[in-house]
Amino acid sequence: MKSASARVLLALALAALALGGCGGGSSDSSSAGSSSSEATSSDTAGTTASSAANSGGAGTGAPSATDVTGGGGSTVPGEQPSAGGKHGPPISQPKGAPEPGITPQQRREATVASMALQSPSSQSSSGGPQALPAQYTCDGEGTSPALRWQGVPQGSAELVLFAMNTRPVGGELFFDWAVAGLSPELEEIEAGKLPKGAVVGRNSFGRAGYEICPEGSGETYVFVLFALPKSLSPSQGFEPLALRKAVAEVSGNAGLLALSYARG
Repeated sequence: MKSASARVLLALALAALALGGCGGGSSDSSSAGSSSSEATSSDTAGTTASSAANSGGAGTGAPSATDVTGGGGSTVPGEQPSAGGKHGPPISQPKGAPEPGITPQQRREATVASMALQSPSSQSSSGGPQALPAQYTCDGEGTSPALRWQGVPQGSAELVLFAMNTRPVGGELFFDWAVAGLSPELEEIEAGKLPKGAVVGRNSFGRAGYEICPEGSGETYVFVLFALPKSLSPSQGFEPLALRKAVAEVSGNAGLLALSYARG
C-alpha cells in the first residue's frame, strides 16, 4: 500500500514538473543555460496535478470544535476539561478561508497524459522509473535514446519533445533536450537520430542538442511529447522555456516518460 501511494505521488510530481514546471525567463549559457525562476501555479500542468490531487476526496472545510478536541471536554480557555475529555490545554480551531477547489473550466482545459510514450533504449529497474543506460549520458556516447509513442490525436500539426531534470538546478527548471517540428505522422525516433525537419532548441547547458549529464551520482529525467493542433514554427536554437509556455497554451495532449540514471 505504501509503495502504491509512493507511485501515485511520484506520478503527480512528474506531471506537475513536466507539464507545469517551475522557473521562468530565458536560458543563459554563462550560467549553464538555466532559466530564471518564476511561479507557474496557474498554468495548465499545475491544473492537472491539482485536479489529480483534488480527486483524492480531501475536504476543504475547516474542522469543527468537536473534531479538534476529540469529541469531548471544554474548549473555553482557562477551564478544566470535563469528565471524559482530553487533558491538557484546549486547541484553537484553525482560522482562514478554506482552500479553493479546481473549477470546471480548469478541469476542462487541463493538459492530460493522453499519449503513450516509451523508450526501447531503457532497461528495467528494481523499482521506480525505467533505467537509462550510461551510453545515453555524458558517461558514455551521449547519444539520445530511442523513443516510441502512440495516441497522437487526429488533426495534430506538430509534435514537440522536451527532456528535463525532475529536480530543478539552483531552483530553476533545467532542460536537457528540446525538439520541435516533428511530424505528427511519426511514431518513433531512432537512438541518436532525428528525422528531417526537426528543429533543435538550446538546452540548459547552453548548447543546441541532447545532453544528459547529472551533477551528482544520478538523476531522474522526464521526457514529455506534446501534440499541437497548430505549428508554432520555432527557429533552430530556440529557447525551450519560452516554447514550453507557448505549447501549454495550445496543446491539450501529451505523453510522459520518466527515466532514471545512476552512476555505477
